[in-house]
Amino acid sequence: MAAATSHSENKAPFSELFRDGRAFTTILIVLSAVIQALQVLVIAIIMPTVVGDIGGAAYFTWPAMLYTMGGIVGSMCVATVWNSIGARNGYAVSGIIFLVCTIGCAMAPNMAVLVIWRTIQGLAGGLIAGGSLAMISDMFDARLRTRVLAVQQTTWTTSHLFGPLVGGMFAEMNWWRGSFWVMVPVIIAFLLITWIKVPARLPSDARAPSSPIPFLRLTVLSGSVFCLALAGPVHDNAIRFALIIGAVALLWSVLRLDTASTNRMFPTHVFSPGSVVGLAMWVLLLGGATQNSLTLFMPLLLQVVHHVSPLIINFLTIIISLGWTIGAIVASGWSGPREKFAFVAGPWLMVASMIVIAIVAKLPLLPVLTVASFLVGFGTGMHNVHLVSRTLGNAPPGEERAIAGALPSIRQLGTAFGAAVAGILANLAGLDTVSDAEVVGRAVTFIYTFNVVPLCIAAFFMMRFVQKVYGPRTTPKVAE
Repeated sequence: MAAATSHSENKAPFSELFRDGRAFTTILIVLSAVIQALQVLVIAIIMPTVVGDIGGAAYFTWPAMLYTMGGIVGSMCVATVWNSIGARNGYAVSGIIFLVCTIGCAMAPNMAVLVIWRTIQGLAGGLIAGGSLAMISDMFDARLRTRVLAVQQTTWTTSHLFGPLVGGMFAEMNWWRGSFWVMVPVIIAFLLITWIKVPARLPSDARAPSSPIPFLRLTVLSGSVFCLALAGPVHDNAIRFALIIGAVALLWSVLRLDTASTNRMFPTHVFSPGSVVGLAMWVLLLGGATQNSLTLFMPLLLQVVHHVSPLIINFLTIIISLGWTIGAIVASGWSGPREKFAFVAGPWLMVASMIVIAIVAKLPLLPVLTVASFLVGFGTGMHNVHLVSRTLGNAPPGEERAIAGALPSIRQLGTAFGAAVAGILANLAGLDTVSDAEVVGRAVTFIYTFNVVPLCIAAFFMMRFVQKVYGPRTTPKVAE
């Protein structure tokens, strides 16, 4: 098993990402992250301008919601698409569809057309996201994998910084269509590099036979994600709870159908706590849920309880992503005992920081809240690069692409579950107004306190993951 080797292998420096013919592959990974991140982040800023121009206020959240839904489903299709038509064609087709949909969004005459294009664009975006991890798995060895993952995360955070600026600029110009047109040259550059530099077939092709598209399972999975998406705007707890239960039931059905299928869409033992892959998926699911819940209510807490300016709110809402990036960069070069430390310490640092956030949420201790939020992100980045790298490295033969597609999908599923559950918790805590500081402070404190539970579960799963990866040894020898 891959996990039994190279536990203390030193990581390569970042500069090696641009040597020995890897430069264009690295640039391709960066471009794929830019394409995805900007289309996720810009839409939130320009939507008021969109509604003012073409109407459709009742569907204000749908372009973002259905894009996310498409992304989850698209990621799960990576193995099927790439195994059928190869890496170069698979990546190129994803980029072409994304380009066509981006132009379609820019020219949409009404909200209905925009929503349709955004849904398909999300599917293509999911294929690109899962394809990027498949590329990382095939084109970068274990010494470089954490480094390129850190670069990918840095790109996301940089896009997080500039996304609102891009969206705000086009909103200020009252030309929301420009936020889509500006992406066209980036997508074209992505397509050119893909066609020129990506091999027609990658090493994992020989271990992954082609298979038909699992339309039934993809439809049921779409229904599960759609239930979660609908649960977000709902205010009635009973309806929201029913939608969450429906989402879980449909997801369970997909997994059951997938287990009985000869052309699996999910990796084997995808949620089994007895396997390396299953443990990794649980950590990603729970981590995504809690982090999304944290960022979802932070602006409300800062505005109503702490009375901070919009500029400070914008800064603090990205502080977690900034911490994630710095944590990923710092820890990406760790190996041996330090890598094991990153695995264990990262999740527990998140737990400790979340406890601090819950304690100080209502108190006039904004610097403490800021540092604790940063440490949540730092703990995430610290362990995430190694978690993804080790999970890709532990892929059973023939399942490399299924795992690469599942990793971003499962985390996105976690964020969807987190948003839905947070809405129920907010209602239970009596959040019936967003203008009363006492009500908001009490509700947000309740939500953040609840978040400690799934984070603790994720930390225990991570400890089990480490035991699985390192085998029977309890402590790696320093001399290794």
